[in-house]
Amino acid sequence: MALMRGVDGGRRGWVKRRAAAIGRPGALSLCLVGLIAPTVAARAQTTVDPRMERDTVSARARPEVETSGARIGSLLISPSFGIEADATDNVYSHSDAKRGDIALAILPALTVRSQWSRHALGLAAEGAVKRWSRLKTENVETYAVKLDGRLDIAGDTRLSGDIGTARRIESRGTSGDTLFGAAPIAYRVLTGGAEIEQSFARLRLALGGRYERYRYEDRELAGAVIDLSPRDFEALTGTLRAAFGVGPGVAAFASLALNDNRYLAPPVGPNRNSHGLVALAGLSFGLNRLLQGEIGLGYVRQDFVSPVFPRISGLAYNAQLKWSPTRLTTLRLVGGRSFQRSPIAGIAGIQQHEIALSAEHELLRTLILRPSVRYLVADFQVPLGAQRRQERYLNTSLGMGWRLSEHFEIGADYAHNLGRNSGAVSPGRAFDRNRVAVSLRWRL
Repeated sequence: MALMRGVDGGRRGWVKRRAAAIGRPGALSLCLVGLIAPTVAARAQTTVDPRMERDTVSARARPEVETSGARIGSLLISPSFGIEADATDNVYSHSDAKRGDIALAILPALTVRSQWSRHALGLAAEGAVKRWSRLKTENVETYAVKLDGRLDIAGDTRLSGDIGTARRIESRGTSGDTLFGAAPIAYRVLTGGAEIEQSFARLRLALGGRYERYRYEDRELAGAVIDLSPRDFEALTGTLRAAFGVGPGVAAFASLALNDNRYLAPPVGPNRNSHGLVALAGLSFGLNRLLQGEIGLGYVRQDFVSPVFPRISGLAYNAQLKWSPTRLTTLRLVGGRSFQRSPIAGIAGIQQHEIALSAEHELLRTLILRPSVRYLVADFQVPLGAQRRQERYLNTSLGMGWRLSEHFEIGADYAHNLGRNSGAVSPGRAFDRNRVAVSLRWRL
């Protein structure tokens, strides 16, 4: 579980469009834009043309190739269907058993959104069925369903929430991929959360809570059934955030997040349950195309039930920035320190430091290039006196999306992944992998 981890016309209509254009890093977008709107009205001469807020590569309207979906009453229904073929030279992401193969996946999806002037309701569902040419044990099926809504209680008060369920796979080469020789590890996750926001002139407060539960499926290895219930995990997080507009396009914020993490099965060895907090303060940006997002610094602390696991404490940091130096290019920087559940018995959790840089470049109006690079360091929280364990990952990729028409889009991606480790880890866990994928998606 990561630790760092909206219309009645006039000005509020502008706020809603603003939130849709920026996106929502954490509780930032609606929170920030709502609180700085009064400032914008008072200082209109110092702001940019509001149309520029929607003039980034990903948010820019392209009417000639945008789909309209199907309307049933006040609902907008948007189904899609994709086919993806990919090839890799290291399916298992393992240097001791490097095997290449090709696969084909079908990718259905559906979104339903309300078109009301007040309040909102939405449903999103997606699935994936992937089949490999030779390595049949790698065949997987995944899905995700999410229902979300918003209740506009008053002009300055709103309540939002969501609930969802999904079946996921621990990707090969990740920290959770620990059963080499067995089928990929699958788990089901249930999530739900709610948040209430209230604004007072330039101040906006947000109070929220979130619940997550993970349950793992058993696997068979060398004829024996492997019980993975010790991985079952639940987490509860509460957050409080305050943001104050200090000028056009800039807000100062402070946030506090409390978490409680619990493994559901009786412990084998030391108890790995924990609780902690993250306090952050920083600046949010979000009025114009040039710079959007936030950056914060603060303090993180995580305490474990068993004294054999040392406390985690120190600097907390979080950055989610989007910079558009020109109308044709948008750069994104994401980084932070987080605490993740542990998939390994005897490991209390995993402390992660991550930084990612990506870009979107409009080569042609309907042809977008997406290069990216991501570096992650995972420090395993081992008992006092045990050998330190660390994993490092470097992922680079170059993607392309080409909207052929209103209904069809072609995608292509190349990725190169490196995994390295130290400590009590099999040498085979150090790997290099190349992957090429081509997809075709239809949208109504």
